[in-house]
Amino acid sequence: MTKVSWSGVLPALATPFAADGSIDKDQLKQLVDLLLSEGVSGFVVGGSTGEYYSMSISERADLFETVFAHVAGRGTVIAGTSSTNHSETLELTKVAKQIGYDGCMVLPPVYCLPTPSEIVKAFEDVAAIGLPIMVYNNPARVGVALSPSLTAQLAALPGVAAYKESARDLYAVAEVYYATRDRLAHFAGLEPYASALLSRGASGIVSTISNVCAREVVNYYKTFRENDADALSRNQQVIDQLYHLLARSGLANFAFVKGAMAALSRPGGVTRSPHRMADQAQIEKIGTEIREIYARAGVEMKQA
Repeated sequence: MTKVSWSGVLPALATPFAADGSIDKDQLKQLVDLLLSEGVSGFVVGGSTGEYYSMSISERADLFETVFAHVAGRGTVIAGTSSTNHSETLELTKVAKQIGYDGCMVLPPVYCLPTPSEIVKAFEDVAAIGLPIMVYNNPARVGVALSPSLTAQLAALPGVAAYKESARDLYAVAEVYYATRDRLAHFAGLEPYASALLSRGASGIVSTISNVCAREVVNYYKTFRENDADALSRNQQVIDQLYHLLARSGLANFAFVKGAMAALSRPGGVTRSPHRMADQAQIEKIGTEIREIYARAGVEMKQA
């Protein structure tokens, strides 16, 4: 048995910023309510999609407090506590535990290209705090990948409870799952690859694009569980083509997410530096293309 019962769609929650750079807490609360109304199971707060790298440790702690208080038991809440500074990761994990979070999501140490033994030691330090950990494998952003054998070592730590996969090598992904499925709840981190993980027994999806289309990501998850191949393929088409649109938009990933949210009147606020928010012409173009994506897939599009 796995160590936690986390499952379903957990948005990697965007952090709405106001034009002056502050966290727009009104829009943040509106976004939480909207996503819950669209069927998500909870949230990962302050992850990469939340632009944690642009925030101070005190802002991140405040973000954790605000979201936790507003969710108020309506879903699973997992705090993204990674930092380029390992001591900050430990401090933020302690903050999340004190607030009452269900768990934390942690990357291997970022930027420094750690050795396998250094990775294990870093997770041992976090595990000692006593908050369940979702290990996050994202080699494109970290620079190192978690192999099946290394992930199995991490899974042996009492505090390591779940695993988010954002690698693109499906053979390696499958081997990681087979090596740890009896101990970890697995989550897809790249929605176009989610069915490959769900078919191997993953528990759910930690989803960036659900800030834009949570209803479709939730329906995708549900139709997979219900073995409804036609509905699954139509929601998959929306997800896939939104990612294609992201790739050709010329925007940074999370700037695209907020531009798409603006195009659909979803409460996302603006990006914070170093990202550049889409201008009005780009937002209108994104909106037009999103509507075309839904029409091609034969999926009804509902505005926020």
